[in-house]
Amino acid sequence: MSGKWAVLVLAIGMAMTLLNLAILTGQISTPATARGATDASRLLNDDDFTDGLTKIIRKTVRDYCTVGKRNGIDC
Repeated sequence: MSGKWAVLVLAIGMAMTLLNLAILTGQISTPATARGATDASRLLNDDDFTDGLTKIIRKTVRDYCTVGKRNGIDC
């Protein structure tokens, strides 16, 4: 029984390694200019994204300050 588990773990490990190599090859073969700037600028121009991000940041700061007041942290 332990032999079957060892083969299964080895097969999963090899499959994950090959998948990671395929992803890495795709990342290396794609020029950096095609990956980064255009996607980021489109994301920051998206009003829903920036509104959601603003809400998350405000809530995080509000929660931090609320806990901070109890612990003596000045916000």
